[in-house]
Amino acid sequence: MDLALVIALLVVVVVWWRMAGTTDRPVVATNTETPTQIPLLATQDLQALAPDSEANIAVPVVTSDPQLSPLEEFTLPNPLVVTHKVQAGETLLGIASIYGISVDEVKAANNLQNELIRAGDDLVIPIPESVAEASIEQVVSTVFKYKVQSGDTVVSIAIRFGTQVESILEANRLSASDFIQPAQTLLVPVEQVPSAVLASSEAARTLDQSTLPTYEAPRLIGPQNTETLPAAEQILFRWISVDLLAPNEWYVLRIWPLDGTLDLPPTIWTKTNSYRLGTEWAPPSGRSARYGWQVTVVRVLADVGDGREIQAASAPSEVRTFTWQ
Repeated sequence: MDLALVIALLVVVVVWWRMAGTTDRPVVATNTETPTQIPLLATQDLQALAPDSEANIAVPVVTSDPQLSPLEEFTLPNPLVVTHKVQAGETLLGIASIYGISVDEVKAANNLQNELIRAGDDLVIPIPESVAEASIEQVVSTVFKYKVQSGDTVVSIAIRFGTQVESILEANRLSASDFIQPAQTLLVPVEQVPSAVLASSEAARTLDQSTLPTYEAPRLIGPQNTETLPAAEQILFRWISVDLLAPNEWYVLRIWPLDGTLDLPPTIWTKTNSYRLGTEWAPPSGRSARYGWQVTVVRVLADVGDGREIQAASAPSEVRTFTWQ
């Protein structure tokens, strides 16, 4: 009887101690499934918050804390996430290199413990993307397919997609005197395409192309036509948003010197409706130069076996000029 009483008293003390030690602790679920990743703020939300896109907006990133359990660790993904269907013969390293990210990032996004993947698997690919403007740090040269529309010329196609007339002629074995016809498919080589642009084409793999919208031509805001700006200042290009763009749709800003003797600024692919051109592209000190600029909405479709197709999702904007001196 005495022994039973002592044991009962010990049980009460142990239960009381455990309850007191866990009263203020958060309850952690026992489910081992990793929480679904939820974007903090989508690109279109950023456009709505800053229509002029002059504010520097940064997407917060939560770094991994080794002291947190898998259930307590949440990763804030990039605004652009696409799905990649693994093809026969592909490796995790090869897929990661296509999208310009690391193997570890692919593994983390898909909860993979090793690099073993199988054909037919769907992988979530977090795409590095600048919210303020398309980065040109991770760029590739690629060849798109383009179906000629009524009124197109090789020159207008080159300007719209940020390439050279000579490149289009050479890729299609055309001479300057040859004609192109509506519905004809051309190869359009484009340099310095951000990896995020190519990756975004995967979002169009299941889209019905007959339902894709055609936007109005972007309406330009500034610089004003024929405006003169000091070479010591950056040039802020601004235009009115045509709508919320789909993941595989981009504004393409083309800027070119009219005298043809200065370096050609890079073609800008961006999700926002502005871009600030740095003074490193200004003419040399003591010299002035005139530039033209134009904006078009471009859509990139998925590769279905014979290359990615590129489309003009809007009519091109008017061409404006400015003088930098």
